[in-house]
Amino acid sequence: MSFFDIFSVKSIDNVVDAVIDTGDALIYTDEEKASMAQLRVETKLKMLPLYEPFKLAQRYIAFAFTGLFIASFIFGSVLLLTDAQATLEEFLKLVATFNLGWIMMAVISFYFSGGMISSFKGKQ
Repeated sequence: MSFFDIFSVKSIDNVVDAVIDTGDALIYTDEEKASMAQLRVETKLKMLPLYEPFKLAQRYIAFAFTGLFIASFIFGSVLLLTDAQATLEEFLKLVATFNLGWIMMAVISFYFSGGMISSFKGKQ
């Protein structure tokens, strides 16, 4: 291999092909955009079945905490209505210790945020 091999037909063809490929890569055509959009849709459709176990677990956690929250609310209401002030104060301390309201807010926000975020993305 000598210095003059850089002027061979094969080397010049490689350089021309590289320049053409670079120019083609700089321009994002409508066909490429449509192909990418189609690929995005196909990928999303393939991913949906993979999310089903997560959605099931998400529902289970949401309903379990909702049941706990409603039971606590009913228990606190009964204590309030029966005028058991000392027991009510201890119960409220327990609820405050476990931050039950904040936990319920977090569960509800995680449960509903996925759908809301997707709907907001679709409207933009």
